[in-house]
Amino acid sequence: MKNFFKFLFLFTTGSAFLFSQNIQTGLSFLKLSANARSSGMGEAFTAISNDHSSFYYNPSSIRSSNRSQLMLSHRNGFAETTTEYLGVTIPGNDVTIAFSALTTSVNGIEVRQQPGEAQGTFDARNGMLGVGAAINLSNHLFLGFTGKLLYEKIFIDEASGYAFDGGILYMFDENINIGFSATNFGQMGLLRSERSVVPATVRVGASYHTSLSSEITLLAASDIVKTINDNGIHIHAGSEAMYNSLFALRAGYQTGYETKSFSGGIGILYGIIRFDYAFVPNNGAFSPNHLFSLSFYL
Repeated sequence: MKNFFKFLFLFTTGSAFLFSQNIQTGLSFLKLSANARSSGMGEAFTAISNDHSSFYYNPSSIRSSNRSQLMLSHRNGFAETTTEYLGVTIPGNDVTIAFSALTTSVNGIEVRQQPGEAQGTFDARNGMLGVGAAINLSNHLFLGFTGKLLYEKIFIDEASGYAFDGGILYMFDENINIGFSATNFGQMGLLRSERSVVPATVRVGASYHTSLSSEITLLAASDIVKTINDNGIHIHAGSEAMYNSLFALRAGYQTGYETKSFSGGIGILYGIIRFDYAFVPNNGAFSPNHLFSLSFYL
């Protein structure tokens, strides 16, 4: 059964387990969350500011950060897929720069050309390298762009390509943000005789941050998400309650997906370090996802 799920992952390029029907795009690793904080909040992150966690969804968001950040993330997914993410944000006087690297792999896939014993094993891997920048258009309006190099390999076949992200973030005040982004617009080279369709996606979202008491703050966010070549529009919603700037409790919900809906997570802050964990249960035969992130604020 394990090998069957690995084969299914390769055959569909991973997208069938994420979306409903009539999926036209590949490179599903670009549709997956890259870190635990955003996963715990249902990936409603288009309008979240001041954290590298949101760079993956809206490159303009990093401009509101006044501290350098380093993020490391690991994800255990279904069919023994693993995902690693490395992200860096470096603020400057006129421009903020960010770097990101993402890789997803499935190891030990059995090779069979006829019934009987496996003739060996191989690995499948997808990867992304990104460089982004964000600037101020005004005191409240930020603009950002990211360029990406993409890579995929299955057995002995491999292909490379490119993609671009763009986004805008408007901060009404310290409490309300709205954001818009267009991500993963690009093209892949031929993988043997076919091109994987890059999952170009548009997002619009809003967030609200408030204090419930002297010790508790609440962050709530919601996004509308559309992958251009896939059917369906998705609503993402999430919240984060923070106690005394030390402990965070998160919950999220996503609509329109066949195997996932609710998510949850926690965050622990100590000095310049934040640890995040997210749990994303999956319906049916698919295993739940566990995400772990470690962030440093320098």
